[in-house]
Amino acid sequence: MGRKLEPKYIYAALAAITITTVMFSCNKSNTDAAVVAGKNLYIASGRCNSGLGITTFSSSTSSRVVSKVNLTTGTLSFFQDLSSPFQGGILAPETSPQSLLNDGTNVLMLTENPTNTGDRKVFSIPKSTPFNMSVYSNDVLALTPTAGHITRSLAKDVDNTLLFSKSIAIEKLGTNTLRIPQGANAWVNAPAGSCATSTNLISSMVVLPPFAPATTGKILYAHNDGATSANNLLGIISQDGYSVLANCIAGRQIAANPAHTYATNITGPTITFAAEGVNVTSMVYISTGTGTGKLVTAYSAATSAQLNNNTNQNYVIAIWDITETSTTAATITNPIILYRDFSLIFGISAMAYDASTGYLYVATASQPGVADQTTAGYGYKVEKFLLNTATPSLTLVQVNSKPFLERSSATKCISSMIVAD
Repeated sequence: MGRKLEPKYIYAALAAITITTVMFSCNKSNTDAAVVAGKNLYIASGRCNSGLGITTFSSSTSSRVVSKVNLTTGTLSFFQDLSSPFQGGILAPETSPQSLLNDGTNVLMLTENPTNTGDRKVFSIPKSTPFNMSVYSNDVLALTPTAGHITRSLAKDVDNTLLFSKSIAIEKLGTNTLRIPQGANAWVNAPAGSCATSTNLISSMVVLPPFAPATTGKILYAHNDGATSANNLLGIISQDGYSVLANCIAGRQIAANPAHTYATNITGPTITFAAEGVNVTSMVYISTGTGTGKLVTAYSAATSAQLNNNTNQNYVIAIWDITETSTTAATITNPIILYRDFSLIFGISAMAYDASTGYLYVATASQPGVADQTTAGYGYKVEKFLLNTATPSLTLVQVNSKPFLERSSATKCISSMIVAD
């Protein structure tokens, strides 16, 4: 378990909160009166993925902080600083926050450190006393101390087991915080069939609600393989994990044609993707009923040669239909492009959805068309949209033509966001 802080460190941390708060600028919409009081947008700034064609911040050059925006008042404050000595030395240098997960009175945080790989851990952070952060799991068999196994995305099933991706595989942790293997392998390792080949970069992952009589959910994931278009895909794995071919329930190449259409409220050129395809950098799943849901996906170009939306569809937000018909059958269909304004959604790195309001929060690289966001030290920004899943459509929400959260030294780069109390 992590060490609690001495009072002198607590006072220093509170001072840091005040300093951090004034570093940010957050814009509130007049429509925010509908937001449930007490909700926050938690924002992790770590080693993010905004597309393999974009150079962004590493674990050591990222801001390495977690902040939160109160969605009622618009106030932004410090929540956790992984680079701070206030942690009492429990974190090694270069440890960055990768993924956040709401866990009741706590926030779970998956971390990454490519140098001191022993700090690839899951931490539990009390919402009321974040300085009392403690280690939730450091199972070395799951959190592999091997170069290239970069931790990415954290999810939770209804039985309180955790799943996370580590680039090449998906691991599962039991309620005892220990690894649950699939034979000698990770819970999902080298799936074949229409889920192949997905052993390079599993960028994002969600667990679907259980489909009866199953008591746990299928795993929906995105895989990026750079310029190899056929391996840039979405996949659905059985609730039993992957051990045989039949455990790959569905797989869909992003750039498969004919496929995508435009939402009725937007126009553009003929929908074509570059030969290299696109990467799915982030996704949000929204349940719409028993066995049905919408998957919102963010695309980014696979190479630095594709830094626009003029000829190909490289930087877009899309929505898919996810349909389950049994414990062993599901489909990924009907992809619709919701938004394609390159100046606003260049290199999306994280998204979060507030089901109570229909708002979608989107973190993006703040300097459109720049392949290297690190040279000038550009922090990322957050844009706010109103999502209609029935139409479907996506409408930008801004005040005075400014993003919901402007870039700063504390948003390099936004690796994860969640809406929670």
